[in-house]
Amino acid sequence: MSCLSHGRGRGRLLACLLTIAAVLLAWSTATAAAADRHAPRARKHACRVLRHRLAHHPPRHSRRLRRRVARCKRAVRHAHRRARGHHRTVRERRALRHRRAVRHRRAVRHRRALRHRRVVRHRRALARRRAAALRRGARSTATHGTARGWNGFGAGSWPGAAWRPYAADSPFNRPVPADPAVHPASARIVRHVLAWDRDLPGSLTAGAAGTSGDYGHPTYYAQPDDPRYRLHATEGGGAIEGLRIPVPAAAQPAGGSDGHMTIVTPDGWEYDLWQARRKPPGGGTLTFSIGGRTRIDGSGLRSPATASNFASLAGVIRAQELAAGRIEHALFIVARCTSTSTAFGYGTRHGADDQASYVYPASHGGNGCSSAEAASAPPMGARFQLAMSDAQIAALPVPAWKQAILTALAHYGGYVGDTGGPGFGFQFESSTMYTSLGYADPLVAFARASGIRSNGGLFAFDLARGVDWARYLRVLTPPAR
Repeated sequence: MSCLSHGRGRGRLLACLLTIAAVLLAWSTATAAAADRHAPRARKHACRVLRHRLAHHPPRHSRRLRRRVARCKRAVRHAHRRARGHHRTVRERRALRHRRAVRHRRAVRHRRALRHRRVVRHRRALARRRAAALRRGARSTATHGTARGWNGFGAGSWPGAAWRPYAADSPFNRPVPADPAVHPASARIVRHVLAWDRDLPGSLTAGAAGTSGDYGHPTYYAQPDDPRYRLHATEGGGAIEGLRIPVPAAAQPAGGSDGHMTIVTPDGWEYDLWQARRKPPGGGTLTFSIGGRTRIDGSGLRSPATASNFASLAGVIRAQELAAGRIEHALFIVARCTSTSTAFGYGTRHGADDQASYVYPASHGGNGCSSAEAASAPPMGARFQLAMSDAQIAALPVPAWKQAILTALAHYGGYVGDTGGPGFGFQFESSTMYTSLGYADPLVAFARASGIRSNGGLFAFDLARGVDWARYLRVLTPPAR
């Protein structure tokens, strides 16, 4: 051998032995691998020979031969599994299945944790966007502002969510009693009102500021140094005709045909104007069709800028309230028409000049329904309520802003204050009070932060879905005077 030709003595012998051992190990490994590769084929041939012998030359002891054939088949299957690497025992297979199940459960838990973290991050981001929108649109959330207008309110120092207009004994600030008296015709009136349109109550719309579709109520808090305007009514406004009041120079009425405009002066008077015209910026005459005034800390009644003579701030849903998820007053309801009959009872009266009927707290009628609807339509001033508990409202799959509106309707109810629209809905404030003064529209910012999609620049707060209105809406008897 070549290994013996190098070196001398014991070293040469040891090198030869190591070389021989390495060659033998490599040969045995290759032989075993080849045997594993060819074992299934050899065993399969052996089984074929046994089956042939059993079929053509049945011996006396054929049962023993059948057992040999069965063992051969098992051996062939086992050889195939060994050749493919599937030679685990039953215990090993069970352990493998267990490890796979554990890995699967861990992966499922990991995916769930990831989804939960994404949801938490989304909710936190949504809360931050809502807070930012509230700060941009309404920098003050207290009941007292820092401006020089009434109660410190003014541009950039808007009333916060905790503030509400009018005295505590105003009909709009009195909660519904624990066991209220339901009107005998409640079910019929509710059924008739909800049949006026397919999706009622109607959606509240944001993004209409400055357009012809703006029928909201903008409110301006005048400062002592604002330009002074002389009030002039073309149809009715004897109580305020000729008065001179401060009005913000950039203030504008709502863009719709109603042209609502409200000014709260530093001395606490609320001036409500209907069909106000655009005014000169530096003072002069502010012209409107009908108007009146009421104390901002009074009852909120008998101000003729609305059909019911409710003050323009009464029951209006404000941006700050929606953002905070808190509304602590009754709601202003707009119905398609009102009853022309006094069958409602409880002091219902006919309006003058062929107006529809009204009941307290309203003191004026609006557009009347047809005579066929007289017995089923509500009169102006009718009080509606949502007969749901706080727990039932909290369990509804609806956003927080909708829960705030539902809670207000359950705690305080709502009064029919005007006619028009699709059939039955509530009243937003007009964001013209922000945009005309150079501020961003807080209702639009809140709608975007809440994930409401824009449709032509308008954002619809859907109120109809998610609530069984036919079951829970009801009509109550009028409140005490």
